[in-house]
Amino acid sequence: MSNHERFHVVYDGPALVEHRMDVRDLAPALIAFADLLAAANKEINADAAELRVQVSANFKAGSFGIDLLASQQLLAQLKDIFSGHGATAITNAYTIMGLIGFTGGGLIGLLRVLKGRGPLKIEQKGDATTVWATETETIEITPGVLRLYRSSGVRASLEKVMSPLRREGISDFGVVMNDRVVLSIQDEEVGWFSASILNPDAEIVSDITSRKLVLIESLTFKDGNKWRVHDGTAAYYAAIADQDFLDQIDAGKEFRKGDVLVVDLRQVQTVTGGRLTTDSIIGKVWEHRQPLQHSLL
Repeated sequence: MSNHERFHVVYDGPALVEHRMDVRDLAPALIAFADLLAAANKEINADAAELRVQVSANFKAGSFGIDLLASQQLLAQLKDIFSGHGATAITNAYTIMGLIGFTGGGLIGLLRVLKGRGPLKIEQKGDATTVWATETETIEITPGVLRLYRSSGVRASLEKVMSPLRREGISDFGVVMNDRVVLSIQDEEVGWFSASILNPDAEIVSDITSRKLVLIESLTFKDGNKWRVHDGTAAYYAAIADQDFLDQIDAGKEFRKGDVLVVDLRQVQTVTGGRLTTDSIIGKVWEHRQPLQHSLL
């Protein structure tokens, strides 16, 4: 037994006027789509179903189409064994897409409400889950959406799907099903899908973003690692979430200890299990300067 869901993905913006998209942007996004659907399916269905993503041959200007295939042959073979004995029903491909938010709401809808913040609190009563974005703003989600929100694999893949929006000239992302636009996201929202995620059960004490001058104390060019920086008051490790800056590193731009960066620094203070922590995330690097003169240090 298998089911298929066909949908069309669109990246658009001034950079795509000539109907071209850099393969360095397109290829990771395509791979991320496959990883995202596979991770979400694994989270919801475990090993009961396989979900694969295939690219159709009908590329269109400024966009590309993707066919989804959810393979459920194993369940069909074991149907008679498990029927009526508490077997867990398999969530089909369309529902998985809905949980992610490709058809509206879902994980994407939750992240758009949170706007890059961690939730103030999460309340679960039976199958009802309430997420508090602020003291007055809440959103109701299903247990499946909460599971995807807490999945690092799902979150990392979703960030990569949205990453082309960080490129100059790519301003819109959309999903079309049955000739109807079911999802539309603009480039100013891309930061809301960052995988630099705090513990969703943490209590948010403060969440502040400010423009700062920081000195590089130590740096590493391995994926996922943090740089140690000093802002004139304290030293700490900061995650780099600026994709353009990371691309400069990959392209061979030189950085060294003592260099200065002008950045948008987000610092989030949380309490988890009686422990107070502060996470630092560099969302945007505006300027790279040479080391300060010794007389100024």
